[in-house]
Amino acid sequence: MVGLAIQALHGLELTVGATVIFADPARAGLTSFVPLEALLFYVITNVVLAIYTALVLSLMIRRRRSAIVNSIVLNCLTVLFLTLWHLFGEKSPVGTIVDSLPGLIGIAYMLCSRRVSGTFICARGGAPSLSSEQSP
Repeated sequence: MVGLAIQALHGLELTVGATVIFADPARAGLTSFVPLEALLFYVITNVVLAIYTALVLSLMIRRRRSAIVNSIVLNCLTVLFLTLWHLFGEKSPVGTIVDSLPGLIGIAYMLCSRRVSGTFICARGGAPSLSSEQSP
């Protein structure tokens, strides 16, 4: 959960940085402006990821089984957006690979971890199960 929150905050920080650089490219040592469409795509996708991360964290806090699927979808979207940013020239190849690793590891963890499936199992009545024992 902490990793997801850090990832979302990092994305929002990069969004603010991209907006500042768009307004004044010289701050980043650039001599030309980034196209407005590229900036808007970057900002919108980062905001979508931040909002979806908040939803996933909310599901995790409430120990909902749907947190597993939503976390996998979130990590897939993260990798997809990183790839698109790279294809649009907004992300370096090394940055794309490095930034994709947490998402890929998150997908594998959510799919393979016994702890995840044990934590996000709902008991009868829809309430989260806080113990590993099965009720009769």
